[in-house]
Amino acid sequence: MTTLKTRTLAVVVVGVGITLLGMSTHVSMLNNRAPVARAILETATVIVGTMVAFLVVGRYRRSRSNADLLIVFAVLLLAWVHPLFVGIPDLISPLSVGNGVSERFELWGTNVVRIVATMYLVLATITRVRWSVSARGPRNLWFIRYAPAAFGLVSILLLVWLVPVSYGGLLHVHRWPMSALSYLQLLGALNFLVAFWRLSKESEVQSDPFISWLADGCLLGTFAMICYALFQDRGVQWIQPGDILRALVLLTWAAGVVTEIRSYWSKIAESAKRESRRSVALDLHDGIAQELALITSYLQVPADERTLPDWHSELLSTAERALAETRRTITALARGESAPIEVDLKDTTLLASGGNIKVHVEVELTSVFSETEIDQRESIIRIVREAVTNAVRHGHANQVDVIFDEAGGSPALRIVDDGVGFDPLATANSDRFGLASMRERAEVMGATLEIQSELGRGTTVEVLWP
Repeated sequence: MTTLKTRTLAVVVVGVGITLLGMSTHVSMLNNRAPVARAILETATVIVGTMVAFLVVGRYRRSRSNADLLIVFAVLLLAWVHPLFVGIPDLISPLSVGNGVSERFELWGTNVVRIVATMYLVLATITRVRWSVSARGPRNLWFIRYAPAAFGLVSILLLVWLVPVSYGGLLHVHRWPMSALSYLQLLGALNFLVAFWRLSKESEVQSDPFISWLADGCLLGTFAMICYALFQDRGVQWIQPGDILRALVLLTWAAGVVTEIRSYWSKIAESAKRESRRSVALDLHDGIAQELALITSYLQVPADERTLPDWHSELLSTAERALAETRRTITALARGESAPIEVDLKDTTLLASGGNIKVHVEVELTSVFSETEIDQRESIIRIVREAVTNAVRHGHANQVDVIFDEAGGSPALRIVDDGVGFDPLATANSDRFGLASMRERAEVMGATLEIQSELGRGTTVEVLWP
């Protein structure tokens, strides 16, 4: 809070200082004839303002707040007001400056558009509501979006037609209607001041750094409109105090957007950490924790069942799976990022086989299927691990081939070994955990699992997607 008050105080000092400097002498540095400097200033204002608006659009897409959308309108109007009413008309017709109607259009157009921008800012402070994109949403908010623009268009046409041009500020001209422009600019200053007050209150309530920067920019805008109202307009060839303050408005808002981006990056990093922890927790739950729970259940059986050969083999098999899963998890965490599925498959087969047999992994995927979801990839890895473990332990295989391709137009995963094989019919109705687990994981992915094997001729496990 102290930092915000200090920054606001600095803004007041800058605004008052530039205003007093403009009042002190008409030949001050602020009013020197410098068309190149004016062009640089306006170009920088357009570039910075457009960037700020683009980044606020990103904020709007996240928040879906109508207030953020109105802020985009205000920023774009303040950034492009000079090119729209001075630069582009002069490019189209270089002699238009000497024409009375064109002069009125430039004079009233630039100032009315600044008023419209302040109207959008005030509306943004009283319309901070969230709404979802639906059939009713845009129709319910059309008045807030388009009424200021319609007001501005009508005002420009009426002023161009009815009110004469005057370049004199309140320090030089006091007659009506020659001073109408100055009073209009004071109305803009009042709007900026109201926006500053409301945004300051909102930033305190919501602890939103971007809103606090937006408020300080509105305070600078207040001084800018006051300078436009007080000082004589020396034309497009001169740099006015209000022009410098208007550029500072956009620079202040740009600083707010930078703060917003840094906060967003911090949130993304924190979200990535949470997602990483969640992924590790799911991995441990679905892998190591399940195997350890199974080991615990084996150890809790009656003592007479522990003497059976199947009990020892199942316990050993489960312990080996837990060890392989632990090694795979450690490897994945040490790697620090998601590896291609081919690398995951190679690591899995090597860990499951113990490195004592020949292993060949081939991945030929031409579609986006290679970028599998985390859950689907885990199911694939666990099926391969179980199949390779069975090939080594029960099939006594010397070589295992893992092939993942799209032969026939659909993805297919095949694990082929040259082991002793077995009779699939004899184990079709068995309650062996490994085979049942592979089938369940295949069904979860929307695939089917088929096992082809003969005694003495090896085994082929296929996972087929429709």
